[in-house]
Amino acid sequence: MVNCPLCDAVVGTTGWYDAMVGRLASWGVHSDGARPRLKFLPLRSISRTFGDRLLVVGDAAGLVKPTTGGGIHYSILSAGLAADVAIDALRRDRLDAMTLSRYEQRWRKQLADELHAQHALRRVVTGLSDAELDDLFDLAQTDGIMPLVRKTAQFNHHRHLIRALFKHPPARRILFRSLVG
Repeated sequence: MVNCPLCDAVVGTTGWYDAMVGRLASWGVHSDGARPRLKFLPLRSISRTFGDRLLVVGDAAGLVKPTTGGGIHYSILSAGLAADVAIDALRRDRLDAMTLSRYEQRWRKQLADELHAQHALRRVVTGLSDAELDDLFDLAQTDGIMPLVRKTAQFNHHRHLIRALFKHPPARRILFRSLVG
């Protein structure tokens, strides 16, 4: 199974997927023939994740990683924060929006910087041409990016790697081409 968030909700992505599979095959990574499931993924959190007697968590709140489309980590984190706020609200018999707004304040405090960095990378990468994406993958095959990945990558926290990519001159030249046209 393949999660292809850049292809989500885009009509006619079959050619792009096939091109990606072909590129991977040239690197020795072969497909099992399974086709990707196309689905809509929220790319930003909803504007308000609380209300009277309501807390919205995980994918329903739009808490997914803009870089990968993954959401399990953010779902578990937001559910835990929601549970803490709900337990306190139930003990005090205060399920009004004002009381429950603490949930959103808490998840934003924990995730805002991470989400901001991931959105920045997504915005830049989606503006790259196919040739520029190839350049970025070619750079990843050299010693240019892999040391950054080894040093900064964390499975559920991408911010440090994203910052390192934006500071890395060869990667930065490729990434910022999309901003200047």
